[in-house]
Amino acid sequence: MKKKFLILFSTIAGLFLLVLIFYLADIRQVFFQTKEIGFLGAGIFIINAFFVILISSLSWRLILKSYGYHLPLKDILTAKLMGLMVSYLTPSMYIGGEPLRTYVISKKHGLPFTRIGATVVVDKFLELGAGLVFVYLGSIYTLIEYKLSPQIYFTLLIVNILFGLGMGLLLVSFIFENKIFTNLATSLGRINLLSKAIGKIIPQISEIEGEVFLAFKQHRRETLIAFIFNLLSGFLIFLKPAIFFYFLKIVFSLSQLALLFALTHLVLALQFTPGALGIFELGAVGIYRLVGIGPDKALAFSLMVRVTDLVGVSIAIFLIIRFGLRRFWERKE
Repeated sequence: MKKKFLILFSTIAGLFLLVLIFYLADIRQVFFQTKEIGFLGAGIFIINAFFVILISSLSWRLILKSYGYHLPLKDILTAKLMGLMVSYLTPSMYIGGEPLRTYVISKKHGLPFTRIGATVVVDKFLELGAGLVFVYLGSIYTLIEYKLSPQIYFTLLIVNILFGLGMGLLLVSFIFENKIFTNLATSLGRINLLSKAIGKIIPQISEIEGEVFLAFKQHRRETLIAFIFNLLSGFLIFLKPAIFFYFLKIVFSLSQLALLFALTHLVLALQFTPGALGIFELGAVGIYRLVGIGPDKALAFSLMVRVTDLVGVSIAIFLIIRFGLRRFWERKE
């Protein structure tokens, strides 16, 4: 009940913030700027978003293949879209849909849940690692080339250090086979209120971690190639502002794109509303001002991003309904 209330509250807060931002920025001018990119610009923008998901799916497919599972790309793409939709609508840091795509693949193909879960963990780790490469690139440019207030400067520095330490700790634990999540769950299990619930899932956590270690021990070549795929996917995300603003006759330098990517994803990492509703738009206004872009153009870009996201979410919802109805029909038979 508490969780539902928090999601409802965060959604209402996000909607209120979104409406307020567009109202203050003159919504007519925002729509005018969006219209200026034309059908060609919108089409290229949406195609770019599709290729991001496609390349990310190819990365996961390669990881699955290294574990001995040769699955159709269509099924992997379907599960990926479903997972992305849940992650998008969940007020969390890019996560939330991983259990769903694990469930979809394991159920559809009759594969072990823990082993598929391990491929999802590896895939997510590589995705976040590739994103962090571009965040660091942008942060370095930002800290060197832009005069920031001491508060923003130290916030950016501390957040980058924390992200880097977190990813580094995970990488070391994967390589040296240190079951960090199992140990964490065991520690939490000592709390009386949590002992019963956590005690049941510790064996599964331990098994998944054991399977994850294989990616960094026996499947290093495939894991490295999958990481390169994720870097390519991250680069296409990196180019999103360049594509949109090119059709508004604005060309960004590499340092400006790096700045936009880093600050935007740091804002998104701290979201507390579904899809970063309102948070993304407010962040865009402040971030794009640093490179001389006014609120109307920044919000026009965010609106285009929302339209693209809406297309993806709509497809994912259709697939979830179709998958659910098919599962139900098969159980009846």
